[in-house]
Order: sequence, then structure tokens, then C-alpha cells
Amino acid sequence: MAVEKKRCVLFVDDEQRVLKSLKRGLISEPYRALFALSGMEALEILAVEPVQVIVSDMKMPEMNGLELLQEVGRQYPEVIRLVLSGYSHTSTVIAAVNEGRIFRYIIKPWSIDNDIKPALTEAFALFEHRIEERGAADRLQAEAQVLKGELDDGRKVISQTKKVASEIYLRKTSAQRRSLERVQGVLNYIASQSINLEMGELDEESLKLVVEIKQTCRDAIDGLEKVFLFNALEMGERKVVDGVLKLPQFFAELNASVNKMAESKGLTFMFQAVGELPEQVVTYIELLRVMLWEVFENAVQNSSSGGIVVCNSEVTAISEGVSQLSVTIRDTGSGIDRTKLKELQQPFVCGGSSKGRPTWGVGLSVARLIASRLGGSMKIGGNDQGCQVIFEVEARVASSAVG
Repeated sequence: MAVEKKRCVLFVDDEQRVLKSLKRGLISEPYRALFALSGMEALEILAVEPVQVIVSDMKMPEMNGLELLQEVGRQYPEVIRLVLSGYSHTSTVIAAVNEGRIFRYIIKPWSIDNDIKPALTEAFALFEHRIEERGAADRLQAEAQVLKGELDDGRKVISQTKKVASEIYLRKTSAQRRSLERVQGVLNYIASQSINLEMGELDEESLKLVVEIKQTCRDAIDGLEKVFLFNALEMGERKVVDGVLKLPQFFAELNASVNKMAESKGLTFMFQAVGELPEQVVTYIELLRVMLWEVFENAVQNSSSGGIVVCNSEVTAISEGVSQLSVTIRDTGSGIDRTKLKELQQPFVCGGSSKGRPTWGVGLSVARLIASRLGGSMKIGGNDQGCQVIFEVEARVASSAVG
């Protein structure tokens, strides 16, 4: 008796041989595979078939892959979108991520077993995860309507509690800070001793333990530094100190650092400047770097291997001598629950676990606060295929760069 295949993927390519190859390679998989030779044929299939994943070529006559995926996003936003293409040019990939909201970009030549099957497994898992989230959200919404009357009174109590908690948090004593600094000093000492042990002769298990201790200490030190910075910014103890920033060089160095971090996790990072960047601007360089790095780090940590992280930067004049630096960072991770967007920007509430180690849940809070101190803002959005963070901060064009 044949087992019903409930999951379904639609492949779109104007080359018949490509579709035949995919059909042969996926015939024994636990999902149905449908095939279309054009974008219009794909839309006709989507209108009558319950498709969860679509995989499209980019270069096709009449309707190209990007146009098709944009239309699929409008009509069927829940469908997970992938690209299977021979085009690996940066602008093509960035357009697919930004405009097509794709989950994966698979470049030819590809392997059925090593590239296609793993990508489809992740895509179906993501689809099912989002369906579960939507069901949970619907149930919560129904429950919220029932509880609305009771919550009206509760809000007043919560508001007062938050006010008291905020006052307690802002009134940290110098003694408390010194205690945290002593903890940081101990962690630094343990990390340095771990390095000494690591260089010695140890058996494999002991070496793994030493490396883990070293990394844990470094993570804790990094977390404490974020706590110190957040507190200093919130208390107004960190004054804005402007400097002349060579913008193209700054983004080139940032690009290299993020590329290295992304590659270590099997991700692709792409940077694109929209228009010409001014040679020099005046801004608080250190805080700008920290702000961007926190978001890049968050994007990389929350994207699975094979994903893409894209950065677009643009500078626009808003008045004489003053410009607005806009930076948009997108990833193809699992996205953000829209009901938790505000919560994610609050300190110490979103710390989860990264590779088994606890995180502090303060990085995005620091980034948001820095954006505010630089005369701008940070917006976080979860789209149907990943996460998007937009920074807009003011920067003065350096006089030496004018003309």
C-alpha cells in the first residue's frame, strides 16, 4: 500500500533536463515533487496544489525567477522559497534575498544528496515550525480576548512594578559595579590560565575541557562588558566623542570581519553600498562599530548553515553638512515571532543559548541604545523569510571630503 505523501515541493526551470534530473533523484523521498517549465505554469499549479516549498531557477523567459518568487510571496507568503541557479553574482543573490525573501540560494552545479535534499529538509521543517507558531498565536489570541477584562486591572499593577524595577536597576551603586569588575578580573585570570594549560601536554578530553573553560570565560567577559556599556549609556556616563571616520575603509574592514565569522558557521555574507559613500564622515566611531557588530553577530548566530546574511548601506543628505547613514541587515534565518519584537529589544530577557553556552540577551538592547545616542533609531522586523534590522543614524560629512 502506497504511503500518502502530505508534503509537496514545486520545482520551476525552463530546462526539461534539469527537471528530469530532479525527478529521478527525489523519487524515493517522503514528499511529492511537482515540476513547471515556466513561472506562469508554476502559478497555475500553486492555485490548485497545496505546495509548502518552491524552488526556482533565476533566468527564465517571460517571467524570471525573481519576479516569480515576488509574486509567490504576495499570493502565498507561507510558502518557503529557494533559488536554484547558475548565477552567483553578488547583486543577483542580494536581489533574491532582499526582494524575493528566499530561504536558500543553491548555486549550480549542485548535488541532489549534498545540496538539494538537505535544503528541502530544512525548508519543510521551517514551514511546519511556522504553521505551529501560527496555531499557537491563534490560540493565544483567543485566550487573550477572554482574559482582556482581567488584564485591564493587571496592567496597572504591572506598570507600577516595572517603574519600581527600573528605578532599582538605574540606581546601581558603585560597590555593585566594583563587584562585577572583580568578577570580570577573576574570569580574565581563569581564561589566561586556560591558555597556558592548552599549550601544555594534555590528553584529548582534558584539552576539550580547557578549551571550553576558556571560551566560557571569554563569553562571560564579553557579556559583562556589554552590561557595563549598557549601564553607562543608560546612566549618561558615556559621552559622545566624535571622530573622523573613513567610511569605505570602515565598511571594508567590517565586511572582512563579518565574512570570517559567517564562514566559520557555513554562511554567506554579502555587502552592498547603495550609491556612492562619502569618503569621510564625523560620528562616534567606537559606538557605531559596536552597534553594527552586535546585530551582525546576532544574525550569524541565528542563521543555520547554508544561509545568507546581507548588508545594504546608504548615505543620504538631510540638511547642509548633515547626512543620514542607513544600514539594513537581513538574514535568512528562521525569523522572529512578531509578538516578541518589543521584548527582544529589552535587556536581559532574550538570552538563550548559543552552542550550549548561555547568552546575556543584552546585545540588541545595546545596539538600540547606541542608535538613540547617535541621534537615530533601530527597527527590528521579522519577515516571512528571516529577520531584518534597520539602523538610521546621523553623521556629519567631514569638511575634507566635501568637493
